[in-house]
Amino acid sequence: YGAAANPALPPVPVLVHPPTLHESGASRVVPFDLSACLGVEGRACTSPNLMAAFVRVKVGDSLETLARATSQAFFVIRGSGVSATAEHGKVRWSTGDLFVLPSTRGAVVHECVEAEMGGAALYWIHDEPL
Repeated sequence: YGAAANPALPPVPVLVHPPTLHESGASRVVPFDLSACLGVEGRACTSPNLMAAFVRVKVGDSLETLARATSQAFFVIRGSGVSATAEHGKVRWSTGDLFVLPSTRGAVVHECVEAEMGGAALYWIHDEPL
C-alpha cells in the first residue's frame, strides 16, 4: 500500500485548468490526464493513484460518470441539480456543496436543474487509477 499511496514520481509541471474548460459547450467530462507526464501507461490519471476532472452538465441535460473506485468526491463549482446511483439513491446539490459517494458499481447520473452560463460545473475526483 505504501508504494501505491506515495509512489516515486518524475518532475511534474504545474498546470492550470482554466474555467473556460467548463463554462460553455456540451455536457461532458474534461479529464485532467497527466499520465504522459508521469510516465504511466495504459490508464488515464492525474497522479498514479487519483483522477480528477471537470464535469459540465447543461441545464435540462443529464450526464453519466463511471469510475471503478473506492469513493468519488464531487465539488459543485456552479449550478444546482441532482446526482443519482442505483445503489445509493439521489443527492441534491447546489453551488458550494461537496458530496462523496462510496464505491458504486454503476454509473452516477448527474442532472442540472439551474445554472449560470447554461450549465453546472462539478470538480470530480476519484481513486480509480489506484
